[in-house]
Amino acid sequence: MALLASPVPALAELALTVAGDAQYQYNTNVFDLQRGFQTPFGGTSYGDSFIAYGGKLDASYLWSQQQFYATVVGTDYHYDRFSELDHNEYTLDGGWDWKVGRLWDGVLDVTRIRSMVSFWNLVGTSLVIQTEQRETGKASVQATPDWRAEFTGITRKVNQPQSTANPLTVTEPAAPATTTITDLTLTETSGQAAVKYTGTAGVTAGVSATYLKGSFSNVGPLVVAPSYTQTSGALTATDVVTGLSTFRGQIGYTRRSSDSGINNISGATGELDYQRTLTGKTSVEADLTRQINAYLTNDASEIDSAAALTATWQATYRIGVVLGYTFTYRQLPHQGNTLVDGVTVGNGTQQMEYLNMPSLTVTYAPVPWLILKPYVNYQTRTSQNFVGGNFDATTVGVLFTLQWQRGVIPPRTPLNY
Repeated sequence: MALLASPVPALAELALTVAGDAQYQYNTNVFDLQRGFQTPFGGTSYGDSFIAYGGKLDASYLWSQQQFYATVVGTDYHYDRFSELDHNEYTLDGGWDWKVGRLWDGVLDVTRIRSMVSFWNLVGTSLVIQTEQRETGKASVQATPDWRAEFTGITRKVNQPQSTANPLTVTEPAAPATTTITDLTLTETSGQAAVKYTGTAGVTAGVSATYLKGSFSNVGPLVVAPSYTQTSGALTATDVVTGLSTFRGQIGYTRRSSDSGINNISGATGELDYQRTLTGKTSVEADLTRQINAYLTNDASEIDSAAALTATWQATYRIGVVLGYTFTYRQLPHQGNTLVDGVTVGNGTQQMEYLNMPSLTVTYAPVPWLILKPYVNYQTRTSQNFVGGNFDATTVGVLFTLQWQRGVIPPRTPLNY
């Protein structure tokens, strides 16, 4: 409001994107259920469609070397058959991308996200709405012409009130029993320090160290959910010398330890990302990651290893095509179960999931203010040591967007969560 009341010269540095959109999607298996399992309303007819309406405001203001930004996104979802899944989601993000002279720069950012937890990640049949609040502070200093130091601090609070079957709870395969967990919350605080060599144009290399502290609250009765600490060390590198290819890598080791010794876990972690421009219209990207994360629904830990391949073809300035494929191997130590006399019982083995998702998205912008985006993807999950964890689903849809732009919003400093 202050900017809009300012003189015209002050408004010259204000860039805006205002958009409204409508989306239609049909999913052959909304709950990601294994064949033969019943929906919460009985029967084994899994398909349904939804219509969603939403809006977006993205603003950026440049003042000397400083960039102030804010993003507001809201969407309302309405299902045809399974109306119990009707809900709304939003994202609020604001921050300051700052610079002081030639030596110091950084980011202060606050984000709040309300979203439905995908059944891809949560095995169950109930609507689970998750709210995440995150504050990030990042500062970097070019200590010498050849060396750069970076410091990052993050606080994160995830609230996931739910009434679902805990994966370790005894359940009936055809009609899962439910255990109510009120306001299940995960709180994490982390800090990272990195030192990087920048003496070669386009190339950086260095080391980083991270410390994280996490705790669960409101987990419900008879559930053991100890606090935990996580430490990581890694070697990092980037290479953008050629102008046609970009490499970004981080390889290290992570150890997670709980206060009670439950769910201790450790292993190699990192990410390797390579992007290559093949022609003026085509590019490819390959990304490999391995991370240790918190499986919030079960108050435990998981190891996620993923490989993602993406090919982009900008056929014309109006038509773009993106073909992607993602494979995820998920390990959940001590979280397996088995079928005993018709019921599933936790047996302490390692649960493993193999997830595949090929996808195709076409973006058509006949005019600057209209974007049509049809898409299709196929999902599968194969589980070991987990009853009812297999599924497959096909999703097709289209997103219509009307937008108005004022100026060009400049790129922001990546936060690299």
